[in-house]
Amino acid sequence: MDGGSRGQSGIQSLLAAEQEAQQIVNAARNAKLARLKQAKDEAEREVAEFRAQMEADYQRKLTEV
Repeated sequence: MDGGSRGQSGIQSLLAAEQEAQQIVNAARNAKLARLKQAKDEAEREVAEFRAQMEADYQRKLTEV
C-alpha cells in the first residue's frame, strides 16, 4: 500500500512541476511580447521623426528654389 501512496505523491509532484513550468513559459512569452511591442513602438516613432525631418528638408529646398 505504501508504494501506491508514493506513486500518487510522485504524480502530484510532476503535476506541480508541470504547472510551474507552464507559468515560467507564459511569463517568458509575455515578456517577449512586451519587448516586441516596445521595439515596434520605438521603430514607428523613429520612422515618424525621420519622415518629418525629410519633409522639413524638402519644404526648405522648395522655398530656396
